[in-house]
Amino acid sequence: MTPTDPAVQAMLEGRRADTGRRRQRVLAALAEAAKDGSETSVAAIARRAGVDRTFLYRHRDLLGQIHAQAAGPPTILGGRGPAVSRASLQADLAAADARTARLAAHIRRLESRLSQVLGAQVWREFGIGGPDDTEQLQARITTLEQ
Repeated sequence: MTPTDPAVQAMLEGRRADTGRRRQRVLAALAEAAKDGSETSVAAIARRAGVDRTFLYRHRDLLGQIHAQAAGPPTILGGRGPAVSRASLQADLAAADARTARLAAHIRRLESRLSQVLGAQVWREFGIGGPDDTEQLQARITTLEQ
């Protein structure tokens, strides 16, 4: 068989037509995913279009469109504006983690201070510790010794 053989030409044309149909299904799946805000990944688009993932990896332009759409902010149904993106959720999580750490440190400081105040109060009420006027007594002792 040679490339000019009619059977070979028919096979090539059939292959091109099949590739064209697959490309159209992928583009339609991308448009639907953008419209309804569903997942835009290679696996999700391939599944939605009914093609193999390797088809997308062989067609770099389609792969680039998938990655570009996945990187952009998705839209919410009804045209209410951009939906929450993965990056914004990660930023919110990092901010929440930082706030949690600050609040935990603040709670530790407050607990320490409360412990000191309650401890001093118990010492005073039950006479466990020394008298409050220890410094005055030390000064009086020094004066009497002189």
